[in-house]
Amino acid sequence: MHYLVTIGYETEQVDRNGNNRLQKLKYALEAESAEEAMLVAAKYREGDIRASETLSIVKLPIECVIDRKNTPEFYKS
Repeated sequence: MHYLVTIGYETEQVDRNGNNRLQKLKYALEAESAEEAMLVAAKYREGDIRASETLSIVKLPIECVIDRKNTPEFYKS
């Protein structure tokens, strides 16, 4: 299964209340469950020096991924 994970990274911009604003980035990742997706996202975030948090995880309703790695026959000349 594929999940869409939204991660919020703190920026140096400050809102009216003095809190750092979040830059929200979305990542598609493959996992067997939402729990596994959370663990993979946490490991991914460990490699970044910016303060961050996982904001949401939702299942992506896709049938398959068509790319050069999974289906190279469609990319041959």
